Amino acid sequence: MSQATNDRVLGFWGTPFLHFTPEGHAAHQTVLTEVASSNPGADLLQDTSSAAQWLRQQIDDAVTAFLARWAEGDPGAATVTSRTLIHAHSAYQPLRNHPDAYLSGLFYIAVPRDVRDSHHRYDADSNALSFYDPRFGMNMGAIAKDPNIEMEKQVRPTGGVMLIWPSYVDYFIHPNLSASPLIAVQFNAALGGPR
Repeated sequence: MSQATNDRVLGFWGTPFLHFTPEGHAAHQTVLTEVASSNPGADLLQDTSSAAQWLRQQIDDAVTAFLARWAEGDPGAATVTSRTLIHAHSAYQPLRNHPDAYLSGLFYIAVPRDVRDSHHRYDADSNALSFYDPRFGMNMGAIAKDPNIEMEKQVRPTGGVMLIWPSYVDYFIHPNLSASPLIAVQFNAALGGPR
């Protein structure tokens, strides 16, 4: 990964999460937005544009780094598939995980900041990404000041951010409270197939 020194590992519940911003993302944002908007739900990584191929390389490099550094897996054994997410106002992704994959991730192309209405609930975090402790009930035994006492950890991504985590972790993308769409690429890496 070209920016390996700039990556950040988030250790939620002892589970590694990779959180970083690939170098050069801004140069590809316009084309990635156009490609994603023209074919919602498609596997953007199969597009032949240079921007989509740049993103493909960034994801491949990040998955390889994750497997080599934290999973001690064979970095050449992953097959990556993706789908484009476009969330208009009030759209969200329900709680889910990906049992058919080893790693999952999101690359955020555009994350709107303008919130349409000012009367939303205090805990309505537009486009936030919540992860849930995979160790069911473990927070019940946590003591004061334990960093793992909360069963939910939240990330507020910005455009250009990539996150990768083990696929068994449940996650939820909060509703988009903006008039502008959230645009992201959700991807999964499965092991054991041709690359």
